[in-house]
Amino acid sequence: MKKWVPLGLLSAAMFIIVIDTTIMNVSISALIEDLDTTVSGVQGAISLYALVMASFILIGGKLADIIGKRRTFTLGLVIFGIGTTTASFATNLTMLIIGWSIIEGLGSALMLPNTQTLLRAEYDGKERALGYGVVSAVAAAGAAVGPIVGGYLTTEASWRWAFRLEVVVVIAVLALVHNLQPDPAVEERPRFDFVGASLSITGLAGVVLSILLGQTYGFWLAEQPFELGGLEIAPFGLSVVPFMFGIGALLLLALFRWEAHLESTGGSGLFRPSVFAIGGLLTGFWVRFAQMAINAAFLFGLPLLVQLTFGFSAIKTGLFLLPFSIAVLVFAIGGARLSSRFSAKGIIQVGFIVVIAGLGLMIATIQVDSGPEELSYGIVFGAGVGLIASQILNLNLSSGSDDQTPEIAGINGTFEQLGNALGVAIIGTIMLGTLTAGLNQSIASSEALPDAAVAPLEQAVDEGVELMSDAQLEAGLDAAGVDDATRVEIKRIYGDERVRAFRAGMLFIALLAVGALIVSTGLSSRKLVDAEEAEPAAQR
Repeated sequence: MKKWVPLGLLSAAMFIIVIDTTIMNVSISALIEDLDTTVSGVQGAISLYALVMASFILIGGKLADIIGKRRTFTLGLVIFGIGTTTASFATNLTMLIIGWSIIEGLGSALMLPNTQTLLRAEYDGKERALGYGVVSAVAAAGAAVGPIVGGYLTTEASWRWAFRLEVVVVIAVLALVHNLQPDPAVEERPRFDFVGASLSITGLAGVVLSILLGQTYGFWLAEQPFELGGLEIAPFGLSVVPFMFGIGALLLLALFRWEAHLESTGGSGLFRPSVFAIGGLLTGFWVRFAQMAINAAFLFGLPLLVQLTFGFSAIKTGLFLLPFSIAVLVFAIGGARLSSRFSAKGIIQVGFIVVIAGLGLMIATIQVDSGPEELSYGIVFGAGVGLIASQILNLNLSSGSDDQTPEIAGINGTFEQLGNALGVAIIGTIMLGTLTAGLNQSIASSEALPDAAVAPLEQAVDEGVELMSDAQLEAGLDAAGVDDATRVEIKRIYGDERVRAFRAGMLFIALLAVGALIVSTGLSSRKLVDAEEAEPAAQR
């Protein structure tokens, strides 16, 4: 049993990395109330957490080459513990962002790529395939079990205890970290690539932040000027967003050019661009990106739907997601056991087909008059996610040689967290945009609203509307002194358009899954475990 201790502690580390986001997903209502913020504010914090991870994962992978994988992993654990402790005492959104999104995100970035490479160093053959399957299952299930844990703690005590529970896990993993293989002695350590690190951080930040800011400042025309140091920025009436996105994209292009230069001249960079030439690996990165974006968007959208539409508490939201959690775990472990019988590509493609089927069923059942019991097709979606998760991580990390694995893990982790960040950012943008457009159309066409109320309502929507619960809407109408007849019609319109906004979000996820299925045709067709290798491993 001792040989599985490393797998246990690495799985625990992966669990606390991914559980953060979903703990907050079921606690959105509590966070809004306790920290005096909005759905968009919480969405921004979730995306920033993933953004910080994406921006620093390559750095975490390179740091492992300099000071060692185990040391970097341990350093990340300590930083993560500091961040989660800070977040647990947050009194406002800014403090939560500092502790959770920034400090925890940095700690996670040091841990994540080294979790994967440490696992590769500990196991091989079928044991390695099983190990990757278990870690992927724990990651996917952690994203799903998180709502149950977070829901219970938020309902029975406070969302703050979810962060404090993570501190306990950090301490336990630190106590066991000596079971990992020690870092080998290195005669000459590589130099740190400060130029590449700067380009990575600023480029990724520009791309992701531009999408987040698009909700406020507009994606093309400026809905309001961007203020920086008292200076209003809206060149030619355009939003700052396309400029920010363009600058971010150019910086990422410069990053690849710089890393290619270092590789060609024998310098030490964050990664070697030549790894992208490995057959099927670039496709594998994009498939991993899509899988993480799909999962993150789903686990942001569905909890928000049941909390705002049906008034679910945090614990009830977590229990609602339980079938999804079980399906992910069962099919991720089951999929790993199929690695010697079927190609990883085939299993992944079946997974995407199941994901699309599950989302199609959900879109068909999310109607204005739907009840929560009609939204149970998350279990089908979860089965597909589990199948994909059982293969894609191992497929990517086993594509190169042992000396290429650390940088493949770093790039893979960057794609993962970009998927997380953009999945949440884009689904939030789509839902809010759909809600705004739908409200404007319904208000203009309503025959029940008095003429005097139409213009003020349209102005209120144009100035900014938020996804909110019926109770929040009722409180706003009370404060505005709206009469009973108008109140009934506004509540009807808002309820209808809120449901349509969630359907639009699910449709976005389905289209992303269709795109990922098409892209997956470029994956390697090899099996992750040879049948000859699997037989003796199974007899051990």
